[in-house]
Amino acid sequence: MKIHQLEPGHRILETTDSGEEIRFEVINVKPLGRRYEVTMRTSAGLESVLYPANAYVQISA
Repeated sequence: MKIHQLEPGHRILETTDSGEEIRFEVINVKPLGRRYEVTMRTSAGLESVLYPANAYVQISA
């Protein structure tokens, strides 16, 4: 899914190099010029990440 299509409540699925799957819950998506700031809930609390506007992420069901 493209970054600009993310909405609060979506869950991002990330697979580490060791094959571990990590899931993040999207809290907020905010455009910042050619980038998007995505705030996610993680096991460590809330974190924000900047993605290029044309980036894709894998979401989980």
